[in-house]
Amino acid sequence: MLSGVERRTQIKEQLLAAQKPLSANFFAGQFKVSRQTIVGDIALLRASGEAITAAFNGYLYRNEQAVFTGKIVCKHTPAEAETELRLVVANGGQVLDVTVAHELYGELTGQLNLTNNQEITRFMHNYRTKQAHLLSELTAGVHLHTISCADAAQFNVIKAKLADAGILYSAD
Repeated sequence: MLSGVERRTQIKEQLLAAQKPLSANFFAGQFKVSRQTIVGDIALLRASGEAITAAFNGYLYRNEQAVFTGKIVCKHTPAEAETELRLVVANGGQVLDVTVAHELYGELTGQLNLTNNQEITRFMHNYRTKQAHLLSELTAGVHLHTISCADAAQFNVIKAKLADAGILYSAD
């Protein structure tokens, strides 16, 4: 049986090499420990400065290839969520998170880390089958996304595509 330090080292190495998020259940099965032990290991790695982020489908290292990060404000119905996400990805972006302003709790942020259409399909499938609610439903559809992409020009293309679709929020 591995020590905690050895297990965390292997978790880090696997996350660095992974092409997709890896779940706590995956690691728990591999190391024959509880899911909660893995969640604790991830928390310790993050606290030590590792760039590990939690996605809806597991953990991954932050993508450092994208050099520009910006925020967009959107407004749409739940039925338009998939269109919004696919427009971002189709135009070279990654949807890192979603944030809403809550009257009691302040900002609420959910980690998405959606980088391709397969991840969007899985996210939307989970949304539909679990009968979950989008954070944007708390704010009549208004929400922010952090978008990562190659540069400011690419970010502007993404914003233009969302505006053309009537999804980019404007106070006008």
